[in-house]
Amino acid sequence: MRNRWIKGLIVAGALMLVSAAPVAAQQDLAISHGEAWTHAHSGITVPATLGGNALTKAKAYAQDELDVGLSFEPDGAEDFISLYIFRNTNGAAPVWFAQAQSAIELRDAFGAPMLVEPPHAIALPGQTVTSGLRAIYAPQAGAPFTSTGVVLVPVGDWYAKFRVTSRRRTPAELGALIDKVVAQIQWPPQAAPVAALPVVACAAPLTFAKKSKDVRSDGLTDILGAALMSAATGDDTIKKEPASTAPVQWCRDRQLSANVATYRPGESKDGYLLALGDNGNGLWVGLSAMNAVMAEIEGKKATPNYSVTLHTAAQDVNFIAQDRLPSPERAGEILKANRRASTVTTWGKERTVEINSSGIK
Repeated sequence: MRNRWIKGLIVAGALMLVSAAPVAAQQDLAISHGEAWTHAHSGITVPATLGGNALTKAKAYAQDELDVGLSFEPDGAEDFISLYIFRNTNGAAPVWFAQAQSAIELRDAFGAPMLVEPPHAIALPGQTVTSGLRAIYAPQAGAPFTSTGVVLVPVGDWYAKFRVTSRRRTPAELGALIDKVVAQIQWPPQAAPVAALPVVACAAPLTFAKKSKDVRSDGLTDILGAALMSAATGDDTIKKEPASTAPVQWCRDRQLSANVATYRPGESKDGYLLALGDNGNGLWVGLSAMNAVMAEIEGKKATPNYSVTLHTAAQDVNFIAQDRLPSPERAGEILKANRRASTVTTWGKERTVEINSSGIK
């Protein structure tokens, strides 16, 4: 039963992400081979050759360079280098680094790889804050590779992730190659980043005594309010409070399968992030931001509702609110049923809010 649910969640999540993706997704990036390329939004400049390898493939996995991947894997190469740049819309660097680790550990080609350089914080060249994370593995069980590693660093509102694998280098030698690769990137100046803390196991996993139920609404207030708040979050014209630079310890609550896991910031008891894959798509489940708004409108303490929101590169999908914190299984059901309350674009000059009228009772 559990495996069937997990499979259903993965399929549903994939369908959601595909349906939300624009026609331009997963297309070739317009790059002049032999020339350096600059990511339009983060300002990261990538040379034509990285770690001694020429660029061989450049793909866009979402509109407007919100999720891109560059591969440096020429014919006959013994080292394989990839760089991914994707938008930060939820979670934190430690979460998406842990998901990148899971992607390595789940890959059959690495034959149950052994972790030889555990996750640790690193600083980009020219920086003193250790805002990125790195880990290196030794593939096992007759794998055709001798070492593989991953680095993930935040760059403003973006993440840069390196995957480096070798057929001949030892893990220590791969570490030296990774240092070289990171140093060859031209990094843009940025505000002081937050120091990274590797994910740890949650001390006490969340428990769910009862199954959550849909919250019935007799008006637009909660649905429209949640949508507008989500839109404001992505509106660059609205002045926002400076982001905190205090590091947050994220913990992994449950590791599911097929690179799906739940994470909590600071051992939170009232919310969690259900990470879907390793490129920044996640389902945030927790206390609704509309609780305080409704209490202010009604002049009394409102019954707390819980929101379920899918964050992707260019939009947020808000599902029908719940009367209590839903379990990951229940969140999977909600995602699979695709019962949207609202859909909000969070990227671009034209922001749209779509309200699902069937959610109004």
